Amino acid sequence: MKKIIALSLLSLAVFAHAQDPEHATEFRKPTPGPGPNGAPNPTFLVHRLGTDHAEGITTLDMNNDGFLDLVSGAYWYENPGPNGGDWKRHQYRTVGTHNEFISDCGEWTVDVNHDGFPDIVTTGWIANGLWWYENPGKSAAPDTMWKLHFITDSFDTEGGAFGDINGDGKPDVALAHYNHSGILWVDFSGPQPRVHHVGGKDEDGHGIGIADIDGDGKPDILTPYGWFQNIDANNDKWQWHPDWHLGDTGFPIIAYDVNHDGKMDIIFGQGHSYGLYWLEQGGTPDHRTFTRHTIDESFSQSHALVLADLEGNGSTWLVTGKRYRGHDGNDPGSYDPNVIYAYKLNPDATFTRVPISYNGTAGVGTQILALDLDKDGDLDLAVAGKMGVHFIENLRIDKVPKATREAQQSIERNWPFPGEGKEVPQEDGPKPK
Repeated sequence: MKKIIALSLLSLAVFAHAQDPEHATEFRKPTPGPGPNGAPNPTFLVHRLGTDHAEGITTLDMNNDGFLDLVSGAYWYENPGPNGGDWKRHQYRTVGTHNEFISDCGEWTVDVNHDGFPDIVTTGWIANGLWWYENPGKSAAPDTMWKLHFITDSFDTEGGAFGDINGDGKPDVALAHYNHSGILWVDFSGPQPRVHHVGGKDEDGHGIGIADIDGDGKPDILTPYGWFQNIDANNDKWQWHPDWHLGDTGFPIIAYDVNHDGKMDIIFGQGHSYGLYWLEQGGTPDHRTFTRHTIDESFSQSHALVLADLEGNGSTWLVTGKRYRGHDGNDPGSYDPNVIYAYKLNPDATFTRVPISYNGTAGVGTQILALDLDKDGDLDLAVAGKMGVHFIENLRIDKVPKATREAQQSIERNWPFPGEGKEVPQEDGPKPK
């Protein structure tokens, strides 16, 4: 008992000394750590670049300075580089409008005429057609208007997918249609864009993806009602598999081996209602099964999705969020907060959610980009929607000077405000007598 008492008194003495103001030291952690339960917690800073209503977005080095600029709707936003600063807006085309909508639900960067200067391929739900805008080249002024070219009819186009369908090493564009008019995909490898048609009204719908479902090395086409097995894409030979019914999905429908069993699973969001899900592929090659699992049903209108390594360590994250006013405020959850979430795909086929933006102006329109825009070594995000174009900066690596950060703060610096009171000195203690 005496030993216990002695140890207790010693502990009290050490504790008292540790809390003594003359000996205590304050610890201020200089860098971010993990989130709750030790989970990784990537941190992003949202920059609102403009208030245009376009919902498609892509990148292209418009001024040939070595940094990818953001292109959305009628405008492009000039990338200030790793030191940060303002993203200056320029106009390079016009685009049709209809009430609150801009006819722009998809933009892709493709060198259509093979002149060495990437062009912009675009489509919109309001106006018919898939079009391309011709890059005028290095000598053009920043505000030069680009020449418009028609590719093919495409009515009620709600979005598309971008990937190499025919295995020639060059990206193609596949389009889906709200009016179920039949999927089309466009090959840009030749002198002129070559348009291919796949299926009809029963297979087309709201959503599309490009991925190798059966593991034969050929990219297949995924739709809300099943998938087209790629037999010979160049010669329009496909086999239809009506293996699921997904509803109005987001873009693209993603294929990923969630449970690491060697079979491609499906990840999809509901573009005009609540729900984010994955389908687990099972069965045999002759009789595949797809079992539905819920990821998140707390927000609506997951109209665009992307997979990205947000930590820079080979990890996989799913990034998606709420589209704002996809149907003029008439979708379920239209007036819920805008959100952008990242989901860590864990080895046990679970998803850990981390908020990137909540109840701000940033939401996810019809496309979301994940790439290192500021060239600082981590992946950033970019989105466009009816509340504007947003650059979402990954702060895992941060090279922006403090002076630039301070200049971008939203605090109102014109103080005091009318009627607020006069300037007073700071008082740190009683005045000496």
